[in-house]
Amino acid sequence: MDPAGAPPPARYQLLGPVEVRSACGERLALGTPMQVRLLAVLMSQPGTGWSIDQLVDELWQGRPPKTAAGNVKTYVWALRRALRSPGFPDPAILAGPTGYRLALDGLTMDSVAFDDLAQRGYSALRQGHWSAAQESFEAALALWRGEPFAGLPGWGVLLSVRARLQEQRSSLLEEVVDLQLRAGRHHELIESLRGQVDADPLRERPWGQLMVALARAGRRADALATYRQLRHLLADEVGVEPGPDIQLLHTRILRAERELLTPEAAPPQSCPPRVVPRQLPAPPAVFTGRAGELARLTTLLLGDTGSAGTVVITGTGGVGKSWLALRWAHDNLHHFPDGQLHVDLDGFGTATQAASPSAVVVRSLLPALGVRPLEIPAEPAAQFALYRSLTADRRLLLLLDNARDAEQVRQLLPASTLCGVLVTSRHTLPGLVASEGAHPLALDLPSDGEARQLLVRRLGAQRAAAQPAAVDELIRRTARLPLALAIVAARAAARPTFSLQAIADDLAATRGGLAALATDDAATDVRTVLSWSYRLLSADAARLFRQISLHPAADVGAAAAASLAGAPPHLIRPALDELTRANLLAEESPNRFRCHDLLRAYGEELTYALDRPDDHRAARTRVLDHYLRVARDAATLVDTGWQPLDPPPLPADASPPTFADHRAALAWFTIEQRVLLAAVDDAVAHRFDAHAGHLAQALTPLLSRLSQWHDLAAVQANAITVAQRLGDPRAEALAHRDLALAHIQHRRFGPAHHHLQRAMTRYDQAGDRPGQVSAHLHLAWLSDIEGDAGAALPHAREALALASGIDDRLGEAAALNALGWSHARLDEHDRAISYCEQALALYEKAEDRLGAAHTWDSLGFAYHGLGIHPTAADCYRRALALYSDVQDPCGRADTLVRLGDTHQAVGDHDTSVDLWRQALAILDRVGHPQATALSERLEAYR
Repeated sequence: MDPAGAPPPARYQLLGPVEVRSACGERLALGTPMQVRLLAVLMSQPGTGWSIDQLVDELWQGRPPKTAAGNVKTYVWALRRALRSPGFPDPAILAGPTGYRLALDGLTMDSVAFDDLAQRGYSALRQGHWSAAQESFEAALALWRGEPFAGLPGWGVLLSVRARLQEQRSSLLEEVVDLQLRAGRHHELIESLRGQVDADPLRERPWGQLMVALARAGRRADALATYRQLRHLLADEVGVEPGPDIQLLHTRILRAERELLTPEAAPPQSCPPRVVPRQLPAPPAVFTGRAGELARLTTLLLGDTGSAGTVVITGTGGVGKSWLALRWAHDNLHHFPDGQLHVDLDGFGTATQAASPSAVVVRSLLPALGVRPLEIPAEPAAQFALYRSLTADRRLLLLLDNARDAEQVRQLLPASTLCGVLVTSRHTLPGLVASEGAHPLALDLPSDGEARQLLVRRLGAQRAAAQPAAVDELIRRTARLPLALAIVAARAAARPTFSLQAIADDLAATRGGLAALATDDAATDVRTVLSWSYRLLSADAARLFRQISLHPAADVGAAAAASLAGAPPHLIRPALDELTRANLLAEESPNRFRCHDLLRAYGEELTYALDRPDDHRAARTRVLDHYLRVARDAATLVDTGWQPLDPPPLPADASPPTFADHRAALAWFTIEQRVLLAAVDDAVAHRFDAHAGHLAQALTPLLSRLSQWHDLAAVQANAITVAQRLGDPRAEALAHRDLALAHIQHRRFGPAHHHLQRAMTRYDQAGDRPGQVSAHLHLAWLSDIEGDAGAALPHAREALALASGIDDRLGEAAALNALGWSHARLDEHDRAISYCEQALALYEKAEDRLGAAHTWDSLGFAYHGLGIHPTAADCYRRALALYSDVQDPCGRADTLVRLGDTHQAVGDHDTSVDLWRQALAILDRVGHPQATALSERLEAYR
């Protein structure tokens, strides 16, 4: 028992058979197999709510009995009885608005403890503390009693969680072996490593560790024989060569490199510099009062214990939670030297806007912590693990604004007790307070004095002093709500000739309130203030306010607002200005506006009450038409070879795009990227399937150029959904192809092959020859990246035959270049040059600069292989000029590396090293996986 006299909690175990043990170690009887499976499902995602329908799907996999829902409730009732133990009368299974969830404290579940120990180990490893890392890893592995959920059928969530945990365990075992190799224990590892490769022969890392152990034990011949064994195994089983890391290790053993054959005596002494994020928005321009709350935050977050903690600022909408958090954060920046992170969780957006899931949010936080786009793991569990590792030893301040519930926040809490976390929410988040030790700070309405000070600062002391009774009534009528006070002040400031008493009388005559914020006291009814502000708008501004609530994101540009209204931008500018003056919109940058979520909710209420459903659909259609048209124009400029698939006719746009060139198009996309992604989601949600599919197509070249592969994967998954709903095999094929592109960039070759084969099947069904050409070209590219140029050739030949048969000149050019590249990779350089010259002629005739750049690069590679280095260098320089023109950084980096190789071949070492450094700078900037190999190459020339 702890000092307070409470018994320790029960222990929940899933790393083996599912068990729950009481505080004294006694195993609790959990009941029937179905009850155990239900508990296992809840344990698989502790804290996550499961609806009855979701639990039925998990328990019966699509074949439930008619009494399934009742059975689930019976199982829950029986499990609650079984899980009660002395000292813990409350059940661990709780019911809430999202369904049933398992609420556990701290590390009482073995899988959570396993993850915590693993992250401690990785943190120690990054800091060079090898002994501590090994101790944490071994403690984590000791928690395993067998296969996760042993004895339960492997389907649904249990299958995915089991696979994830087993992968994490395998990775930890390999980390322990690496540490033991560093400690010089290679002799004793040999037999256990042989057992590992026998048990999982297709996992390459243990093979490499076995090769190192043998080589360090003086058995180089056995190490080389092990490599040959692996090579034959992979060739026979999956038809591939060992990966580049194993191949490099084989070469180092052949060379008998001293560094490889000698265990490391000490951890590395240098680490790359840390990124220090500075993401806080600007502090509130006018902030008064709240001295007590600011002092309380200082006590809770900067106490004398040395640790920080989490504070949840709660209160009604518009009470000033975000203002308070930002004011305190800016006043205390110096206490968090490792940076500040900020996320708007959109927990209380409009009715049709979902809150940002934590899995989406963590992807936006990782780049701020120094993770390059291509280094972000594909799986959410790995992303959260990496996030916890990166925050484990930092003193950061994290502001999570506008949270909906504890589940949205819990996984985003940093691993370090040095980090301070500020959460704002309209809900009290009791789960976060109970399970994570967060401190609640309830933000009440400001005092009369603070409210008066706020009005005086906004209205001016002279005007307020001249009408003190009116000021008092304004404070009373707005219930001292800061948002309402700001709107009243803006109204009064915009009409300096109006008396404050007239404004107060007008406010008193208005009734109403947002349903979500209704209270028993009419004086605190926010809708009164908002509707009063709305009623003073002109007809055009009022209509635009309602239409903006239908926009897919909180940010809206003037051109998109014009499309919603169906009018040219210059005609709606007065309405936008009017809304801005009334504080119903905020112009955050020129021609770019943001609508507060309370105001969007109010506008949505109004439009559903006042406008016809046909009007709603027409406004959504217009704005989606706008985004589709502009995205297509941008995509065409960025990739001149891109063509939309069966583009639907679009009506004339009220705000036609004006891009001077592809650079302007990319600049526009960088600003609008988040809105465009939301537009796809909104189109899917409202069954604008054709718009969603076509917009997803247009986003592919734009997301690809910026290396936004996670977003590309999400967009194309949506595109597959809508294509299947429409029964459109060509659109589905294209979506599978573009999803494969994202997987290729993540080096997830298995899923890439799967989606390309699905694409080929759909193209075959549709008789789509251009699509077949594209699929074969992607398969050729995938084979080449996997290191098999021979396998790429048949796909390139088939692409050429198909393209020639349908007079597809760009497809023919791409196939010819693919053939040339593959032959050059096979040392057939004369044939390569012949193919590439034909490709170049077609690209130049079509004025396709990107295709021509690729082909000049292929020609340079072929001439380099022939030893004709001046010609090779000239080809590479032509490619570089084109890559720079089209803003393709990855293509430019690849060519810089090969141009460096050419200079190296003629003995010009200084130039080659300079070119490689230029390439490394680009690859580092975009997070390309080849950056590490190039960095090691440069180290050899120092």
